[in-house]
Amino acid sequence: MNEYDTIPLYTAQARDEVIDPDFTSPDYGMAVPPYEEPVDPDFSVMPDTGVPCVFCNNHQWIHGAVRLLNAAAGYNPFTVLIDNQLAYTGLESPEITEYRQIPQGYHIFSVIDANQNTYFQKSMYVGDGMATIAIVNSAGGLNLLSIADTACPTTNTTSCFRVCNLAYYSGPINASLGNIYFNSINFSQVTSFSPMASGSYTLRVARSARPETALITTSVNLNPRRIYTLYVLNWNPSLDTIRTLLVEDRRN
Repeated sequence: MNEYDTIPLYTAQARDEVIDPDFTSPDYGMAVPPYEEPVDPDFSVMPDTGVPCVFCNNHQWIHGAVRLLNAAAGYNPFTVLIDNQLAYTGLESPEITEYRQIPQGYHIFSVIDANQNTYFQKSMYVGDGMATIAIVNSAGGLNLLSIADTACPTTNTTSCFRVCNLAYYSGPINASLGNIYFNSINFSQVTSFSPMASGSYTLRVARSARPETALITTSVNLNPRRIYTLYVLNWNPSLDTIRTLLVEDRRN
């Protein structure tokens, strides 16, 4: 009853359609400052020929950059508005967008269906760093979580890896990658990055309750000079219906 959808998403983007970088179409009647051009934080599909790198030399030059993640189970694809302006349409689960830069401060994020019915609306603060805004299941239906996308130093032979538990229906989970263990990760919790040698590892995700029940076991390859976030999600609103999404970024 488990799915393993863990595919490194180069440029942290799940589909090839062009997204309106200005969030200005259509206009729903609320005037907001224009949004900046999209930011590609990865650049992992092109050579290093002077291409800027997010968080290189510890300089957080991308201010107020957010990307959207659909981590909710049991819903059709979403449309997301920011301050009543279209940000993304047809956001499936699990799918993550590329980063978009928006002004720092509070913004209204609205999650709607294909018929323009509003599922959920929430004011979220966007700071001077980068973040993933995740749509997740909750007791009331849906919620939004902001996950800080921080830096982790890597070299030509090392990578970084962390785990984020967004599986609302499965409770706390354990995860391991080789001999690196992330235990008792509660829903909505994200671990710190762990530096590790690049290469192939066995990934294991399990329910943290005793006795521990393995939910997913598979192989994962970590490329050098990349940082990875493993999102643990539900693909069905039932216990232990686990799927994973591995997102690859470049930060140095």
